[in-house]
Amino acid sequence: MRTKVAITVDTEPSVAGAFSEPGRYKPLLHEPVWGAVDGRSEALGFIVETLASHELCASFFVETVHLSYFPEDAMAGYVRWLHAAGQDIQLHLHPVWSRFEGGRYAKVNDRCGDLAEERLAALIADGAAHIRAWCGKAPVCLRTGNFSVSTNVYRAMRRAGLPLGSNVCLAVAPPKEAALYFAGGVHRIEGVTELAVTCFRDHGPVGRGRYRPLQISACRFEELRALLNALNEAGGSLAVIVTHPFEFLKWSGPDFSRLRANRVVQRRFERLCRFLAQATDRFEVVPMDRLAEEGIEPEKAVTLDGRALASTLRAVENFVNDRLPPAWVG
Repeated sequence: MRTKVAITVDTEPSVAGAFSEPGRYKPLLHEPVWGAVDGRSEALGFIVETLASHELCASFFVETVHLSYFPEDAMAGYVRWLHAAGQDIQLHLHPVWSRFEGGRYAKVNDRCGDLAEERLAALIADGAAHIRAWCGKAPVCLRTGNFSVSTNVYRAMRRAGLPLGSNVCLAVAPPKEAALYFAGGVHRIEGVTELAVTCFRDHGPVGRGRYRPLQISACRFEELRALLNALNEAGGSLAVIVTHPFEFLKWSGPDFSRLRANRVVQRRFERLCRFLAQATDRFEVVPMDRLAEEGIEPEKAVTLDGRALASTLRAVENFVNDRLPPAWVG
């Protein structure tokens, strides 16, 4: 059998220190999303260019509550560009952006899982309406900010008319409710289909026994490949991989100064896309809109275990990449 692979890209602005030091910093959108370095996009543009070169389609989860601060055209331009490039657009929400409403910094909970159903349903409906206006196609899937989730999220989604969610990432934010404790797989909750981010148990020197997501910045390519192969061999029908445009960048400080490309992460993504484009006998890269259209049956998460050697090599590579100048690792 072939395992479906959903490459998901959370596409969002950054508060960039504006809450802690509003007199010094302002929120940023173009830097963490487009990431222009010497006239070239090393973030969103690099991702789409790489996908296109391998004829792959990813799902871009676009944040919309930021419209409380940024003008609509700022993100709309990227969404139209993504849609024209044949990529899939879905919905992402960070309620904390509501702090900018009315020009005041009110205390706002960024946890979608704690919001009242009516409030969250309104945010979902509003965000979906913006995406529909931007690209002519309404989203079918929601990803909550920071993977904050509860059964209330799914009730709000059903109320707003979204059939799919990808809100659970055990490695990043273990849900408070045991019924939502998934390390991957496909699940039905309150009438909504949840496609949890695929996570594995780490067995290396750092984070031993903890869950880790299939994430471009979190795993070496060899590790991603081995885990995808293990999932396929175990009969897993779906893998959900997560990344962000800003993972493909390096910078200094909240204001994204000294912006430059993260060549290690870029190479990982290039190799992953090449692998998936070649291993079509085992894998099929499928965006969320197609999964909604074709339907996908519930499935328990396959237990995935990392390897100690792979974890050690990853820890070394990440340490070097984080600390040495670009010339040493680029």
